[in-house]
Amino acid sequence: MTQETTQAALARINRSMLIVAITDVPGTLLFGLGLYGIFAGFNQDFLPMLANPVLINIMLVTGAVIMAWGMFRMVILAREKQGILQQ
Repeated sequence: MTQETTQAALARINRSMLIVAITDVPGTLLFGLGLYGIFAGFNQDFLPMLANPVLINIMLVTGAVIMAWGMFRMVILAREKQGILQQ
């Protein structure tokens, strides 16, 4: 690989990593709110829909799936970046 090609590939990977990190934020928030709902609980005065246990479980599962996707994608991008840097 030439220097320009390597730099372009690294820039593409870094941009993809940034997009994955930004996309992963809602999953982390959903998972965190779900854990808060399980351990601390939401009362009826503050967002009464969050006091529903079914909704809390949906938030946990959805957040976990988004976070797992983000982790899987980030590992793939990190391996690709490492392969380019070792050449």
